[in-house]
Amino acid sequence: MTLRSIPAVAEGNHALVVQVAVGKAHALMLTDEGVIYSWGPNNDFGQLGRVCSTQDKMLLPSPITAGIKQEIIVQIACGSNHCLALTQKGAIFAWGQNKAGQLGVDGFNIHAPLSELAVNLPTPVKFFNGQEGALCARSCSCGPESSACVTVRGEVYAWGAISYYLMGAEKKYGAGENCTVPVCIKDLPKELCADESGPDQVSLYKDSIACNVAKLNSEDDMASLVRSLKTRSSQLLSVLRTKRAEASDRPTGGEDEFDIEELRQLNHDFQTSKKALQSKMDALEKEFGSYHTELARVKRELTVCDQQDAALTETARNLEARKDQVGDSAADKRTLETKLHDISHFKSSNQRKRLQLLNDRDETERQLLHLTQALTVALNQQQQFESRTRMIRSLHGDSGSKTSTLDEKGLKVADDKRRELAATEPMQLAGSGRFDGLHEIVEMSDGALQDVSSSLKEVRAGADGDGDVLEQVLEDNLEIRKEINALIQERRIRAECGAYDDRGTDIQEQGLLQFFSEAARIQR
Repeated sequence: MTLRSIPAVAEGNHALVVQVAVGKAHALMLTDEGVIYSWGPNNDFGQLGRVCSTQDKMLLPSPITAGIKQEIIVQIACGSNHCLALTQKGAIFAWGQNKAGQLGVDGFNIHAPLSELAVNLPTPVKFFNGQEGALCARSCSCGPESSACVTVRGEVYAWGAISYYLMGAEKKYGAGENCTVPVCIKDLPKELCADESGPDQVSLYKDSIACNVAKLNSEDDMASLVRSLKTRSSQLLSVLRTKRAEASDRPTGGEDEFDIEELRQLNHDFQTSKKALQSKMDALEKEFGSYHTELARVKRELTVCDQQDAALTETARNLEARKDQVGDSAADKRTLETKLHDISHFKSSNQRKRLQLLNDRDETERQLLHLTQALTVALNQQQQFESRTRMIRSLHGDSGSKTSTLDEKGLKVADDKRRELAATEPMQLAGSGRFDGLHEIVEMSDGALQDVSSSLKEVRAGADGDGDVLEQVLEDNLEIRKEINALIQERRIRAECGAYDDRGTDIQEQGLLQFFSEAARIQR
């Protein structure tokens, strides 16, 4: 078995895996941003859902974008050689092998060869294309050569080989129905539709199908989910308080209240980062030297060009004067004109070379400026590493003196601010008080962060020596907290109200408000 990972994303983005589905010789992976990654040893039936020109591209987990780039995927499923993807709007996309009609797309031809039945890119399933009046799915599933889904109204639709088995070898199909398009299964057990409940998730294998039962009221589902999350949060906070209490009751080794092993690990991490930074600085200085040498060469050649241009200009002036002094001899005039033409050609060539050298000089100076800035940043980082190393040694007691570089008062102030920052975390606030919603929690967290930000100067005033290091660490933590709150607020608004275009009139992406309104309209 081979472990594979999502390619690195840009700083500030998050790509956490929320679901994995595996087929016969391919796999899908869904991230928390609604993006699907696929990989496998071959793409014979188009099961990877993307164009792959080489074996390496097939084996590398890569996102599927064709046809679903603007969609947010919430569920994936794999058959032997085909796949399904459910969007936030309730639409279903299918791709891969279609020999049994398991994709549910238009254009199926039973007499076509297998190579023509393959669908290489995500294609909307018939009746579930996400358009106005289309059916809206809440879950989907795949069998080896079958597919099925459950709608928001609790109806079960199936297509592919399972449809043929369930419909008694096509004896129960209505007009226009067959195993290559989604067909509603009407003869479900009555127990599945009792007490305002109905099928929620469906699972199938060859000629068998199974469903679990849940409440069809979406508002009740959301309320139940919120209650479970709050309960889980309270339980985690309780465990955290217990761990802290146990840690505070644990006997310490004299006056040193810090875990020596943790300090050693922290020091080791700092030393590793310091070595990497030193290597980076050496490379920057080497590159700086090479660019500096190149700049000196360009300047020398520019000086030579200027001298040549001056000499050519002087020679041309002398020849012009001689041309005016000679008699009417045609041979002499022709000789002087030839020399003047050669000088003009040399001057043009020299001017072109000079312009190229000027461009090279400007580019080299820009690179030197960039390297100078990079070296300045590296030097600042090196100073921070030195200060943090001294701070760790002071906490460890390596100095052998009772007087440490950091004042106890400064450490206490910094620790108090750290605790205040930790208390502003939205998850902790949600479990420690009563709030009407996520919006109120984020507003409370933003206000607390503002209070902490205005009082960080106390750390530098209360700490001797390396107080600026402590203040910088807390400021970095504060900025991260603010970015997290902004991201939570953005995701909340997007989830509740959807996403609009630049004019603010057309909805580009539906939120919970539009989703539940549509679900309620469909149920009526």
